[in-house]
Amino acid sequence: MYRALLLLIIPLQVNAITDIEAKRRNQSADGWASSINAGFDAASGNSKKRNWNLGLNTGWQNTDHQVFGWYARTYESVNDDSVTDTTFSHLRYVRHYRETFGQETFLQYERDPFAALQYRFLAGAGVRFQYFWQPTQLIRQGVGLFHEQVEETNGDGAIEAQLTRANLYTHGETPFGLGKLAGTVYLQPSIDDTEDLRALGRLSYSVPVASNTDLSWQWQARWDSKPPEGIERRNITTQFAVSVRF
Repeated sequence: MYRALLLLIIPLQVNAITDIEAKRRNQSADGWASSINAGFDAASGNSKKRNWNLGLNTGWQNTDHQVFGWYARTYESVNDDSVTDTTFSHLRYVRHYRETFGQETFLQYERDPFAALQYRFLAGAGVRFQYFWQPTQLIRQGVGLFHEQVEETNGDGAIEAQLTRANLYTHGETPFGLGKLAGTVYLQPSIDDTEDLRALGRLSYSVPVASNTDLSWQWQARWDSKPPEGIERRNITTQFAVSVRF
């Protein structure tokens, strides 16, 4: 069994697009593998702050089948008033027909009331193609569809909507210097509204510093052409983390 504890972590936020490539299991061994990510920050004095986050990731696989899922929860308060309260869960089944091709189905739930998202539930399916130039150098490409039910709030109250989106992505990994460089691009245009587009770009770099310890850095940009009222269309974040495996 594989477990990891993140010692330094930027809290996971619920967003319109979730990069599943970071959650895929890279180990080739069959059976179960799991991980846990956790963080807690606290401050007192002029301002009382509390922040905690928890992430659980588990999965099972053999040659032809793979099931994996994860759950994430983030909460933050300032002077006992909540300012962040997010929930995210995802479950995915993958059927491998050969090394380079697979079919996937998934369910996902999100909630982030402080970003005007009361809930988002989606169910979808797609196919994924994978190419290896070397055992540590690969590219993945995927195409699929999902149906989305969402409730958002604005100045007029709650708004419920249902729509269907295409899901297109490309992910690549390669050794670089002392570590591994990875990049991912997602596009999710609405089938019902051609002016409604979501996009994500992510670049990450991880370096092993010991047999069981990694340092990682990540840059990420998100775009939503029709965000909820009061939410920016573009959001850019960076993250640094220390991961210990035991």
